[in-house]
Amino acid sequence: MQGLYKYLEGSSSTLEIDIYTKASMVAMSHSVEKVVKEYGLFADIYVLFQDYKYFLYERERYLEFDQLCRQVFIFAENIPKDASRDFENTTFVELEAASPLLEEWAVTVIHPDYSAVLATKEIPGLQRINKENYRTFEGFLSLDSEIAADSAAYYQKLLAQKEINYLDRDWQPAELKNQKPEFQKLISLFINDSLFELEDKLRSLEEKEMRLDEMVKDNKELSRETMQKLCEAGEFRDEDSLFHILRIGFTSALMYRELGADQKGIENIFFASLLHDLGKIGIPDSILQKPGKLTAEEYEVMQNHPEIGAKILAGSHSEILNMAYNIAYSHHEKWDGSGYPRGLKGEEIPVEARIVALADVFDALSSKRVYKDAFSREKCVDIISSERDQHFEGEILDILLEYLDEVYAFREDLKTFSEGKTTREISDYFFSVNFSVFEFLKMREMINS
Repeated sequence: MQGLYKYLEGSSSTLEIDIYTKASMVAMSHSVEKVVKEYGLFADIYVLFQDYKYFLYERERYLEFDQLCRQVFIFAENIPKDASRDFENTTFVELEAASPLLEEWAVTVIHPDYSAVLATKEIPGLQRINKENYRTFEGFLSLDSEIAADSAAYYQKLLAQKEINYLDRDWQPAELKNQKPEFQKLISLFINDSLFELEDKLRSLEEKEMRLDEMVKDNKELSRETMQKLCEAGEFRDEDSLFHILRIGFTSALMYRELGADQKGIENIFFASLLHDLGKIGIPDSILQKPGKLTAEEYEVMQNHPEIGAKILAGSHSEILNMAYNIAYSHHEKWDGSGYPRGLKGEEIPVEARIVALADVFDALSSKRVYKDAFSREKCVDIISSERDQHFEGEILDILLEYLDEVYAFREDLKTFSEGKTTREISDYFFSVNFSVFEFLKMREMINS
């Protein structure tokens, strides 16, 4: 037996487009049913629900129709034995697992003064959003009494096959006490009721989106605060060390942008790079803060910090923390394979780690440390250029050299911005949800162009 939608194919439909969401079809079906209730029609209703679980959403409505209508037939799969409890004029019809009706959803109303049929067939392959209201259907609607009668005949044939009794006689005069629907008001009911229901759903979705936005904001605030605390624990304890990681973050974001990263990637590497030395939390202060050159034994201890950082950051579900894991673990690897801790070579090293490795070394060379003065720009360029395709990937090195003016300009901007501010105030600004390194870079690009 073919499905109802196929059975009605070729009949004239008032719906002009091909595909509708479930939300639209539900709104339309409620409009078809609303007429029955509005005019007190002693009608016959045939309804196809696919699965009984969908009927449960409408059960209260159909208890009203059960009292109002002559007979109601509910076709669905997985109907429980006690489904007819509380119903007097409603018959529940179980559909077989192979029935084509399981792909459809429909409502037919039959009455001498008003008949309507809404038939749909689900097209799952066109659904783009994985939510119930966005399920996709082909739709058919007609208020023609003959077409509605054909639909009723289809159901009656199915009832006869299942040996289920139904009334097929015409209505008696005593049964037609309703007010006859006016065509103009019928159209008004369809339009206004359908629009009202769709608007109500949209407002509900709007409220959910607003709540989701708040949740995203709260989650973003929590994420930024967590990274701030991790940075404080592992790296910066004063203004100088805070400036160091911010300079690395800016330089890394700039280079990643020029490699073609999108906005999300640029934002991610800025914050992930700030955690590059998180593993130093496990290195004794006597080694970290030693003003002179480290002994061989001390340097060996220091070389443990990438693995310590990786252990702290491993197993996260956060994109930023996963990127931070790659950076912390691999930012001391070298392009020629002579780095540590794993001796990775070339593209075996994650690109974010290759970027941060260069940003970190350049900042160390160009900044004053307890054991050295800041090197001149020319000397820094000579040193990093000599490490092309040895310590650093050539393509990334070329990007840094091309944008050195911006790197040095940011240093001056950072100094100016920080005047009169505490380390906490500076940190709070760059870790706030309102700070976007992508927008910052974009603004600087516009200023410099």
